[in-house]
Amino acid sequence: MSLAVAKGNSVAQKALLLEALDHCKKAKQNEESMTDLALENAVNISASRHFHSYYNRSPDQVHPYNLLAKPLYIKKTPVPATPVMIARTSTTITMKLPFYKPITEYKAWRNIDTAALYGKPSGSGVAVSLNNTDYEGTGKKCPPGHIVHVKGLIPNEKYVFAAGCYTPDGICVNGIGETCKEILTVLPLSLHQI
Repeated sequence: MSLAVAKGNSVAQKALLLEALDHCKKAKQNEESMTDLALENAVNISASRHFHSYYNRSPDQVHPYNLLAKPLYIKKTPVPATPVMIARTSTTITMKLPFYKPITEYKAWRNIDTAALYGKPSGSGVAVSLNNTDYEGTGKKCPPGHIVHVKGLIPNEKYVFAAGCYTPDGICVNGIGETCKEILTVLPLSLHQI
């Protein structure tokens, strides 16, 4: 907006101000959609505060969040649920892997041992697949419910993620899961700009 003051004619000033206003509106809409998503996943986001990989501490060791990991409370689904976004910056996104209880006729596939996060840039017309391991943190097998930090992302780009869950034998049960909503890699807006 300060560039508009430097312009000599009022038409150029108005054009720059309108463009800046349009960018602010888009940023506010994106922030509101992320707020709605955070409210939908509030329990998982709150549980992620108890995760610390260095101390080998996870939310499934703390009550009441340990109920998220109990098989009794995990809903049976054909494919894994979407991973939950915990935090984002302009170059990183932190996601929580889902717990998964598969609907399958093979008894050996009902025991889920590990899960992995897969991701790619959004908008390329193809869903997330098991081959999307280009970024640091994707494709690494971890326990279900684990927090994954995806690094090396390009600022101001949209990304989508999905999870795949594996048996102790390394078999991916029912393929890759549901793809999450697009996540834009930007820093969150400060409250006075919203």
